[in-house]
Amino acid sequence: MVATLIAATCSQRPAAFPTAGLWFEPNACAIPEGASATFPPLNRDEVALIQQHARGELEQAFSGLRIHVAEDRTAFWRVQVMASLPARAHSAFPKAGESVALGILGGTGAVGFDLVALNAIRYAPVGASRQTIVDGIGRGVGRVAIHEFAHQILGVTDIHNPDDQDSYEYPSPDRRSQYYGHLHWTHARPLLQKRLGI
Repeated sequence: MVATLIAATCSQRPAAFPTAGLWFEPNACAIPEGASATFPPLNRDEVALIQQHARGELEQAFSGLRIHVAEDRTAFWRVQVMASLPARAHSAFPKAGESVALGILGGTGAVGFDLVALNAIRYAPVGASRQTIVDGIGRGVGRVAIHEFAHQILGVTDIHNPDDQDSYEYPSPDRRSQYYGHLHWTHARPLLQKRLGI
């Protein structure tokens, strides 16, 4: 009886689920030069808080799904946060996130911290405290990562929903709610449930 209970408990551990790995590269959390005059560089505690908020956003967005969020560079689906994304010849505008879905091999992607930070500063409420903006940066990083993970998990499915600016599926982080509002899933949630299980 005891052995059966232990086996059942072990089989339900989150580690048995596929993993979404999010990590920050060294020195990723750097405020771009263009904004540092009005928003001085982040200190160690603020960087830790941004990382905590970003992971919390992932855990909340994927709550109830059979997926484990971890700081794991070898995860099945993975997103790294970089200071900035490299320029791509096929893209005329800078991007906050990018991903490649690899099917049975998982997926890989990245978030550009610089663009997220600039948008969080730009969209901050009038008179916002530094703490409010730091929280907004963390939220923004996490929400870009959520969007990229959805691309990786759902593969060739078009997840974008340009009609709802308060959705995770909205195709651009250039909006106030990305940093200071509440986001929700629309049509991608049932697809994620089907893919991951609940």
